[in-house]
Amino acid sequence: MSQVQQLYQLQQVDTEIREKKQRLGEVLRAQKKTQELLAARKRLETAVADLQTWQSKRQDLDLELQSLKNKAKSAERRLYSGNVKNPKELTDLQHAIESMGRQRAALEDELLEAMIMIEDAETEQTAADESLQTITAAWEKEQTNLKQEQNQLALRLHTLTGQRGQIAARIPDRLLAEYDSLSKKMRGVAVAKLQQGICQGCRLNVSEHTAKSVQEGRMTYCNSCGRILAG
Repeated sequence: MSQVQQLYQLQQVDTEIREKKQRLGEVLRAQKKTQELLAARKRLETAVADLQTWQSKRQDLDLELQSLKNKAKSAERRLYSGNVKNPKELTDLQHAIESMGRQRAALEDELLEAMIMIEDAETEQTAADESLQTITAAWEKEQTNLKQEQNQLALRLHTLTGQRGQIAARIPDRLLAEYDSLSKKMRGVAVAKLQQGICQGCRLNVSEHTAKSVQEGRMTYCNSCGRILAG
């Protein structure tokens, strides 16, 4: 195998290593909780909090309404007991009962509103919970697939690293240093195939002299991009 062929073989391995590392990074990032999942959790938390708020509100209103009813009954018993003789006191008592009646009506309206809001909050909590379960199930399934792909990528990278070491060991240090230098300049692609007179690195035609040199297996560089050309 010529030195050019060895360099091209090294280039193929390096290209796959770069691609696998890039994909591994994507896989690792994809294993983080998605915005959709976080939003679904937040929705359920909000629904639960809203429901608890309205349930607490209803409980407070129930207690307040019951207390008011007890006071109104007590006032009515006193009014009709015949024990109150003073006309002003009787008038004040009647006014107090009427006022408590208005308060009771207002509390009952608030209680009705709270019950409606509780029903709405329960509906929203159920919907949010079902949505979260669906999204979580899909996310967990995806995580299983991503974990499998992560393991496969890690194994492949281990194999490729070993292959690269074996190939690099057969290439002279001077040539390997030139390859590494070109690779840094050319965004990881130091060696390009020459197909039908076109450099596959820059997609430009090379001269006939350059094409002939490549066919003869000599160390040849693209006239345009400077990459090493492989036949």
